[in-house]
Amino acid sequence: MMDIKRKLWIGAVLISGLVMPLSASAQDIRYTPLLSVTGEYNDNILFLKDDKTDDFILSLAPALEVDYATELLELNSLASIILKRYLTEDDFDREDYYFHLNGKYRMTERMMMQGRFNYLQDFSVESRIADLAEPDLEFDELPVDPGIERFYSERKRYKAWAGLQYRLTEISDLGMKYRYLRNDYDFEGNSDYYRNIVDLTYSRALKSRKDRIGPRLRFTRNVSDDAEYDSYNLAFTWRHMFTETMSMYTDIGVQYTEETFKNGDEDDNSWGGTADIWLTKRGEASVLDIGFNQDLGTASSGRSVNVSRFFCRWSQSITERLFFDLKGDFYITDEDDYSGFDDAELFLDVIPSLRYRMTEDHAVRLAYSYTIDYDRSLEDDRDKQRNRVWIMFEFGFPNTI
Repeated sequence: MMDIKRKLWIGAVLISGLVMPLSASAQDIRYTPLLSVTGEYNDNILFLKDDKTDDFILSLAPALEVDYATELLELNSLASIILKRYLTEDDFDREDYYFHLNGKYRMTERMMMQGRFNYLQDFSVESRIADLAEPDLEFDELPVDPGIERFYSERKRYKAWAGLQYRLTEISDLGMKYRYLRNDYDFEGNSDYYRNIVDLTYSRALKSRKDRIGPRLRFTRNVSDDAEYDSYNLAFTWRHMFTETMSMYTDIGVQYTEETFKNGDEDDNSWGGTADIWLTKRGEASVLDIGFNQDLGTASSGRSVNVSRFFCRWSQSITERLFFDLKGDFYITDEDDYSGFDDAELFLDVIPSLRYRMTEDHAVRLAYSYTIDYDRSLEDDRDKQRNRVWIMFEFGFPNTI
């Protein structure tokens, strides 16, 4: 049952999101109460290999979104409670929480500041369809850890970043970004950890103005209950505009990592490669993102692990009211620098959905999810699988102050 502290916390978030921009002019403020009602069937709610438990789940998610904009400042916030009730296994009844705040501020004609904060309290090994206007991913926010959480546990996730972009000349920019990630687990078998990342980038447009190239420096510090590592990364970036609607971002680099273990194991120093490749196409009727990411992640043990991730996001308009969406993620994780692929773990999550817009602000969505976790290091019983089906009703009630 929801305790008093949680009620006060979410109430404060909702109220602050509403009153935060009241000093602005009336036309600058837009607030939208949201409500999502979801029925779900899950054939493996604990995501186990054996002793699978299936159930029907009802979710109710009230939320409030607030937008504020002036010529110099843009803010967007959203707070939501997701109440989940199980038809049979009512011991798993719970409340999840989600909050985000995005901001963009133009300090001068040459300088821009951006930032984002996300808080999510839910349970690991649960994928979600993008509901309640959760912000689209930015390139620098590619998540690598969700694919390597294997235990059903309450999780509190904090994500924040702040960036500064300065235009040196008409064709060159200098950027600095700080990012923070923290995962806290209720299950003692999972190791809590936090991560700090600092980026320094320089980019310059070529004569064609279709290409921007430049170096990127990155420092990462990751601290968990069982280990900590520092990594130093130098990469070359290239952004290419194929057309006005299609572009590609490439970030290829080398990384040196120093890892120490708190149980007395011998320190581990290693070299490795990093990669980020993101192809984006934006059209009037479709949006497509396809990409690949290679970097260090944090395993449930708290130690570093190599993670390769392929992802796809596709949204296609079929008619003016009917839309098809596809979300897919494929992870390969290995603790030994891929020296033996036979020990790697594979994780696939695919979610196709159909969304029908009943009105401008109300919609109904039908979605299906297939998830498989395949551990090649095991001799038998290597995989566990899960199927989920949703029907979701989404309602929005936009207003302007």
